Amino acid sequence: MLDLDSLPGDDLAVNLADTVMLAVSPSIDLLDDGHAKFWSAQALPEGASAPSPEQTRRLRSAVRELLEAVVAAREPEAWAVERVNAAAAAVPTSPRLIDGGAETCWHGEDGGEIALAAVAVAAIALVSGPRAAQLRRCGAHDCSMLFVAANSRRVWCTPSLCGNRVRVARHAAKS
Repeated sequence: MLDLDSLPGDDLAVNLADTVMLAVSPSIDLLDDGHAKFWSAQALPEGASAPSPEQTRRLRSAVRELLEAVVAAREPEAWAVERVNAAAAAVPTSPRLIDGGAETCWHGEDGGEIALAAVAVAAIALVSGPRAAQLRRCGAHDCSMLFVAANSRRVWCTPSLCGNRVRVARHAAKS
């Protein structure tokens, strides 16, 4: 079974969307016992801290809807677009020159949640950019995880878990 330690890790928005397992009944919310662990494992902008579990779940539902819409080649629900846009707009950014180039500086001084804004910006970049065509749902029938397939032949979220289970089942069926 997938857990927070085995998320595919492709993208910040995908990571958040994958914290709920929808292919089982009832669904399993990996944030129930792992909210702080999830946020501590993410590459977040400087100054970001873990938002509340309620804020996290609220944005997760919107991000998941956006990503599912891309996978299903349909328009996302308007509420999801509005929620993601609001989260992205809640924390302004500015470019900052540094040695060897530039970086983005996040301004959460007015109470915006930098972590949520970073997820929203990642979701917007993913669904509106060239990587949207690489977004996939795991090919295992009992998995709902999403991933960005850098290789067009990739069909499982994690080859060592879902891919291995499918291969073992296929081998057992032949015997």
